[in-house]
Amino acid sequence: MKRVKLLTTMFLLIGLISFTYGQTKRIDNCYISFKGIKNLNPKTADKLPRSAATPREVKTEVGMKNVSRNAGYRVLYLNNKNVPFVNLKVEQSSEGFYDSDKENLIKNLRYLIKNSSGMKSKDVIELEFNGQKIYGLSRNSIEKGSTLSTFIMFPGNDIIVYFYFNNLKPDYRNFKSLKDYEKQRDKYIDEYTKHLNNCK
Repeated sequence: MKRVKLLTTMFLLIGLISFTYGQTKRIDNCYISFKGIKNLNPKTADKLPRSAATPREVKTEVGMKNVSRNAGYRVLYLNNKNVPFVNLKVEQSSEGFYDSDKENLIKNLRYLIKNSSGMKSKDVIELEFNGQKIYGLSRNSIEKGSTLSTFIMFPGNDIIVYFYFNNLKPDYRNFKSLKDYEKQRDKYIDEYTKHLNNCK
């Protein structure tokens, strides 16, 4: 009986170690090691807890849809006033769900645009930087909303990268106008994708 209990405990420990090791190995460090741009520096990456590594639901015009989530990290980038301007999330889709996750996330962007006011475009914005296509939404003013833009990138290998650009109160902003904000936003994504292309 003791031998059975010992073997059971060993298998559980091996399973736990494999899960933790798998999370670290699946998401390449390149995705969370970007050092930022001028006046925008990263905090230490936070790992998605095991309890959160489950599918989540997103709204679409045809109802709620699942987006798988097998592992993930979050990195906050602070401006020169020590306030989070960019919230970068890197997650991994469960095996076999990458294409449906991409489809559901783009449908969710369309839903958010259609059901929100003050959007810059009536459809999903598509940007391209350094060979990567990025999909998102953006506001037409810096005076409203807690998030100015949300963009999503699908670089392959079951990886999804989310860029959330926070709106800030005037005293904490590192941008003076919508044009200035968009310039900084695009600079960040441009440098991030360059980092991915050059990262070993």
